[in-house]
Amino acid sequence: MLKSLHATDNPLSKTEKQLEILSNGIFKNGSLPTFAEQINKTNQFPLKPNKIEILQINVGYMCNQVCAHCHVDAGPDRKEIMTVETMQQILEVLKTTEVNTLDLTGGAPEMNPNFRWFVEEASKIGVKDFIVRSNLTIIRANKKYHDLPEFFKKHNIHVVSSMPHWTKGKTDKQRGDGVFDKSIKALQELNAVGYGMPGSDLKLDLVYNPSGAFLPGDQAAMEKILKSSN
Repeated sequence: MLKSLHATDNPLSKTEKQLEILSNGIFKNGSLPTFAEQINKTNQFPLKPNKIEILQINVGYMCNQVCAHCHVDAGPDRKEIMTVETMQQILEVLKTTEVNTLDLTGGAPEMNPNFRWFVEEASKIGVKDFIVRSNLTIIRANKKYHDLPEFFKKHNIHVVSSMPHWTKGKTDKQRGDGVFDKSIKALQELNAVGYGMPGSDLKLDLVYNPSGAFLPGDQAAMEKILKSSN
């Protein structure tokens, strides 16, 4: 199994090295426009927030996969996870805000031992909409996760799933051997409880991660290719 950059003490895992890279090259010589410059062109600078409707929470870096593109360097060796005490503080904040959607990410958010408790407690205080950013393979990683599709359905969770490519080769190259087949199996299990099925209110989105410096293709065309190839 591959290890995270953090576990191998790779320089890229260091904040100082990341800042060094971001302060030089195309980021320094002006060839790459800044965010502020781009926003200014649309006459929307400075950006001003409206009310908070979605609260995204990263519940930990622990993950059953090690992906080459992971921006948080998650992996099985990353033990940093949100504690139940911190989750309780978030629940208290939710009671006093107008947030209507709780968006949970990681790592694999499902690997936090308090993940299900957190969802259930948030439901009790009035949160109606949940988003869980799942890597799919966690559903097949261990028997204790096999009932996740049913849990997602019970709480009407909007599942946003990582599916790097519609081909096995490119998916496994980016995410690890066997990931494509496990992902398809997990999708079938989500289908079995209603996700992705005609007439169902259960929401399932697939996120395509380009493996180079280019944007993904047309969504409708990609959806057609994915469905026909699997």
